Amino acid sequence: MAACTTLPDGPEKSVDLPAQLAALEEINTWKASGKMAIRQNQEAMSANLNWRYDQPDFQFRLTNLLGITLVDLKYTAGHAVLKADDKVFENTDPKQVIEAVTGWQLPVERLLDWIKGLPGPTDQYQLNEKQLLQSLSPGKCEGCGAWTVSYANYGQVGDVWLPHALTLTNTQQANTFIKIRIDKWTL
Repeated sequence: MAACTTLPDGPEKSVDLPAQLAALEEINTWKASGKMAIRQNQEAMSANLNWRYDQPDFQFRLTNLLGITLVDLKYTAGHAVLKADDKVFENTDPKQVIEAVTGWQLPVERLLDWIKGLPGPTDQYQLNEKQLLQSLSPGKCEGCGAWTVSYANYGQVGDVWLPHALTLTNTQQANTFIKIRIDKWTL
C-alpha cells in the first residue's frame, strides 16, 4: 500500500531568479524519486521513478508496483545501455537509444537541466508569480522534437527551489505526454 504524498506549495514570496538559476547551474549531482505517467495516443503506463545523476553519468529506472524493473537506462563513460522488455539496446548517445525504443525524440541532455527547472540559454520560458519556471519551450536545440514543459509544486531543497511536478507535452503528437511527480530530491 502506498500513502498519499502531499506535494509542496512553493515559496511564500518571490525568489531572486538570477540567484535561483545560478544555484541550479551548480547542481551536478542529484537523485530524484517519485512517479512517472506516460501516454502516447491510446497507450498509457504508470511507474515508480528513480533517477540518479552524477555529471555526466546518469541512471534512469522505472519499476512497477511490485518493484519489477520495466526500463533501466544507464549512461556511463559515453555509453548508453537501455534494458526494457528483456531486450538490451546500446549506443553512445542516450537520446538515440530512447528514440530507437520509443520513437520519441527526447532531448536527454536538456531534460537533465529541465527536470531541475533550469532553462537552456535559447529556451523561451514563462515564470509563475513566485518567479520560478511555469513553462518552457526549447529554443535552438537539435533533436528536441516538439516538447514543451510545464512546472508545478516547487519545494525547497537546501538553498534552491526544485519542481516536484512537471509535464512534458509533445505538440506534434496528439495526446502524447510524460508526467513526472517527484516525491524526494537528494542533492
